[in-house]
Amino acid sequence: CSTEAGNAKLNDVFVGKSANTSIYLLFSVNGSGQFCGMAEMISKVDFESKCEIWTQDKWRGKFEIKWIFVKDIPNMKFKHILLPNNENKPVTNSRDVQEVFYDQAVEVVNIFRTFNHRTTILDELDFANFDS
Repeated sequence: CSTEAGNAKLNDVFVGKSANTSIYLLFSVNGSGQFCGMAEMISKVDFESKCEIWTQDKWRGKFEIKWIFVKDIPNMKFKHILLPNNENKPVTNSRDVQEVFYDQAVEVVNIFRTFNHRTTILDELDFANFDS
């Protein structure tokens, strides 16, 4: 999920995409200094659902994803990738639902594909506290 505005933007892009187009999402935990994964968005947003794991009420709605990569990669590996649609700031300065254009996205994917990681965000989770 995202913010209300983020969910609306993601849903518009998902609904309006052509049949053989995919939407890929980059994930980072704010303040972590790293990206932690990349996934494909595979459903439109269900605006009525709420995920109970969030402590803040601003995260509402749900959509399905398919994980492509789950690995921690330091921001320094991405700092050279500048986004012309975000004042030429590095991709690491992106905010929720920031679009990454194709040429920059290829660079990001290549880093995810080739980076030899040691940790993942899953290392931090306590799976005993999750219901199946």
